[in-house]
Amino acid sequence: MTHWLGLDLLLIWLIKQFLFWMVRANVQPESRESLNVDPNLPVCYVLKNESIADYLVMARECSNLGLPDPTKGLQVGQYHHKRASYFLTAKGWFWERKEKALAQPQKLLKMIDELEKNPELDVQLVPVSLFWGRAPARENSIFKIIFSDTWRVPGLLRKLLIIMIQGRQTVVHFDEPVSLRKMLDEGLPKERAIRKLGRVFRTHFRRLREAVIGPDLSHRRTMVNALLRMPSVTAAIESEAKRNGKGDKRKAAATARSYANEIAADYSHSVIRIYYLVLTWLWNKLYNGVSVNGMDRLKKVATDNEVIYVPCHRSHIDYLLMSYLLFRYGMVPPHIAAGVNLNMPVVGPILRRGGAFFLRRSFKGNRLYTAVFNEYLNMTFDRGFSVEYFVEGGRSRTGRLLAPRPGMLSMTVRSFLRTRRRNFVFVPVHICYEKVLEGGTYLGELYGKEKKQESIFDIFRTLNKIRGTFGQVYVNFGEPIHLNDALTNAAPDWRQFQYDDNKPPAWVSETVDSVGTGIITGINNAAVANPINLMSIVLLSTPKQAMDEGALAKQLDFYLDFLRKVPYTDLVVVPDISGADVIAYCERMEVLTRQKHALGDVIRLTDDKALLMSYYRNNIIHLFALISLVACLVQNNRRIKRQTLTKQISQLYVFFKSELFMHWQDEDIPGVVERSLALLVEHGYLIANEKEVWAPDSRSTEFMHLSILANTTKQSLERFFIAVEILVKAGSGKLQRAQLENACTMLAQRMSLLHEFSGPEFSDKSLFRNFIQALVKSEVLNVNDSGNLTFGDALLRSHEDAHSLLGEDTRQSIQQIADMDLEKEFSEANADK
Repeated sequence: MTHWLGLDLLLIWLIKQFLFWMVRANVQPESRESLNVDPNLPVCYVLKNESIADYLVMARECSNLGLPDPTKGLQVGQYHHKRASYFLTAKGWFWERKEKALAQPQKLLKMIDELEKNPELDVQLVPVSLFWGRAPARENSIFKIIFSDTWRVPGLLRKLLIIMIQGRQTVVHFDEPVSLRKMLDEGLPKERAIRKLGRVFRTHFRRLREAVIGPDLSHRRTMVNALLRMPSVTAAIESEAKRNGKGDKRKAAATARSYANEIAADYSHSVIRIYYLVLTWLWNKLYNGVSVNGMDRLKKVATDNEVIYVPCHRSHIDYLLMSYLLFRYGMVPPHIAAGVNLNMPVVGPILRRGGAFFLRRSFKGNRLYTAVFNEYLNMTFDRGFSVEYFVEGGRSRTGRLLAPRPGMLSMTVRSFLRTRRRNFVFVPVHICYEKVLEGGTYLGELYGKEKKQESIFDIFRTLNKIRGTFGQVYVNFGEPIHLNDALTNAAPDWRQFQYDDNKPPAWVSETVDSVGTGIITGINNAAVANPINLMSIVLLSTPKQAMDEGALAKQLDFYLDFLRKVPYTDLVVVPDISGADVIAYCERMEVLTRQKHALGDVIRLTDDKALLMSYYRNNIIHLFALISLVACLVQNNRRIKRQTLTKQISQLYVFFKSELFMHWQDEDIPGVVERSLALLVEHGYLIANEKEVWAPDSRSTEFMHLSILANTTKQSLERFFIAVEILVKAGSGKLQRAQLENACTMLAQRMSLLHEFSGPEFSDKSLFRNFIQALVKSEVLNVNDSGNLTFGDALLRSHEDAHSLLGEDTRQSIQQIADMDLEKEFSEANADK
C-alpha cells in the first residue's frame, strides 16, 4: 500500500474537489467502443508514475467515458482491493524525482495468484497515460509552456504548479486492454511474466510519450561528442588524415566536428511550443484554414514504428506546415532535413531549434562529411525521433511531382539495416495549396530567370508583399509504406543477411528505387481536388481559356461526378460542392474574370493567370489522364472498337505512368476504361454498343464537352509524338539519350512559341527524360555499346498510331518543325567535325 492511501478521507475529498475544479481533460479515444473493453471481465488500470493527481483525474474520466470506475474497487476471485489500479514506479522527491521501478507490484502478484487458482478468471490491464499541458490549440503563454509536460518526473511542488498552470490543458490517453491470462498462458514463471509485463508497459508508455511530446533530449553538444566517437566516423577521420599525407588526426577531427555542428539540430520542446504560437498567427494571416485528412491512418502507425514523413514539396511553407499540424494534433514535430542554403543568419538557428538539420546538396568526393551525416541520421533514428524529408529533392516549379531522389532514401534504408530495432514506416503526404506563395517566382524560373539564393531579406520582403488571402491549404496523409515489406519484396531472405555498409547487396538499391517510386505514387494517391485546381483543369483545356458560364458549370459537374463514381483511389479528397459553387468560389478568390454578355456571361482566365493556373492543374492532372485518353481516342477516330480502344490505352499507359506516377497495374486498365466509358455514355458525351464506341455529332454541346476533356492530356500526347518523331526522323542508333532530350526540349519550346497556349512545363526537360527512361525500361528503346538509342518495330507502330492520338494539324506542325530542327542540328554537328 502506497504512502497516500492512508490519508484522511476529508483530505482526499478536498484534493479531489481542487483537481476537478482545476482540470479539464481531452480524452483519447473519445468513445469506449474504440477500446474493446469486455464489460464482463474485471479491469485494472496501469499508470506509469505514482501520483494521486493522475489517479483521481483518470478515475473521473473513466466515469465520463463509461469505463469501470477504479474507485469502486477491484475483485479478482477471492482478492479484493478498494482501488482498481497500480503504478510501475514509486514516489520520488519534492521538486524533481528519479524513477524507481517496482520490480513486483504487490497488487499484480495477488491478481496472478488468483488466476493461477482459477483458470477461468482473467483481468484486463488498461494502460493510461496523462500529459499535462499538451493541448496546443489553447497554449497561449510562454509561462504555461515552461510548466508543461516533459520527460522529467515532477516532484510534489512542481506537480502542484503544473496542475495550477496547465490543468485545463490535460490529455488523458486510454489504450486497449492487455489480457493477464494470455500473458500467463505463455508458460513463463510468475516472476519472469511480471518482468515481461513491466517491460511491455514501460515500452508502451515511452513510445506514446515519444509520439506526443517527442523523445527524451540530450544536449546538442553531448550528441555531437557521441557522434564523433562512433566507429564509422573515427575510421573516416583516420582515413582523411592519411589522405592529406600529414597524418594530422586533430585537424581531421576538428573538420569532422565542424561538419557535425553544421548538420545537427538543436531541438527544444519549449521552443517548439513557442513556435506554435507564432505559426498560429502567421497561418491565420496567410490562409483561410488548413483542411486535414488521413490523421487516423498516421496515428495507427506512429506509436509502434519509426515514422519518416515524405511530403511533396510545393513551397518553403511546407516546413512550417507539417510541424504546425503534427503539434496541433498532439504529435511531436519531426526532425526535418533542410538544404544548407537555408542555414542563414537568424533563420538558421530558428529552424535548427525547431528540429531542422542541414545537409549539403552534394556529398560527392567528401567521405568524411558523408560518414558524419550518415552517423547523425542513424543516431536521430536510434533516439526515436521521427524524420521528415522531401524525396523529390527540391520544390516543384511546375506543380507536377518530381522523380524521387535516392540520396536520403538510401541513407534511411541503410540506417535501418544497421540497427533493425523498430520498423521504419514512410508516410506519403499530399500538400495542396489553393495559392502558392512562390507562384510568380516559379514562373520566372521556368521562363529562364536565374534562381536566386535565399536570404533573410527575401523572406521579409515576401511577407511584406502579402495582401488578401491565399485560400485554403489541404493536407492528406497517404497510405503508410512499411520498409519491412519493401525489403521482403526485393529480397525475401533479407533478414538472414549480415549487412555490410561498405559492400551493400544489390537488393538495397532495388529497395530504394521501389520505395522512392512507391512514395511518389502514394502522394498522388492521396491527391486533393479543390475549386482552384478543378477550374484550372477545365479552362486550360479550352482554346481561349474561356467558357460560357452554364457550360462551364456543367463541365465541372461532370468532373466532380467522375471523381465520385470512378475514384482514382479511396484516399482522394473530393469537395462536396457543385460546378456553380466552384465558379463562385474562384470568383471570390479572384483567379478568373467575368465578361458580361447578353447571351450569357463568359468566364475566362487572363494570360498571366492562365500561366499560373497551369501549376494547380498539374496537381491533379493524373486523376483525369485515362478518361481523357478515352475521350481523345474516340474524338479523333469518331468511331472505334471497344477492344481497340482498350488495347491502345494499355499501350500508352506505360508512358503516362512514368510521367504522372500513376498507381494502376497493367491488368487494372481494362476495368478503369470500362467504368470511364460507362460514365461518358451516361452523360451523353459518348454513344456505345457492345462492340463499338462513337462520338456524338460534332455540332452538339456534348461533343464540345468531350473535346475539352480530351484536351486535358493533349500536351502529354504531343510530347510523346515529339520524341517518337525525332527518333524516327534520325533513325535507329543515331542519337544518344542526352541528344534526344535536348532535341525534344528545343522542338517543344519552338512549338510553344509558334502555336497555341501551353504552360512553361510543356518543354520541361525532366518530363522528356522520364519519358525516354520509360521507353528504355519497357524495351521499346535499347542502348547499344556506343551509347546510342536503337529501336525496332514497336516504336514504328507507335509512330503509325499517332493519327489516333492527335489531330492532323498538330501532327503536321510537329513534323515540319522536327524536320527543320534536325536538319539544323545535324548540319551543326557536321560543321564541328
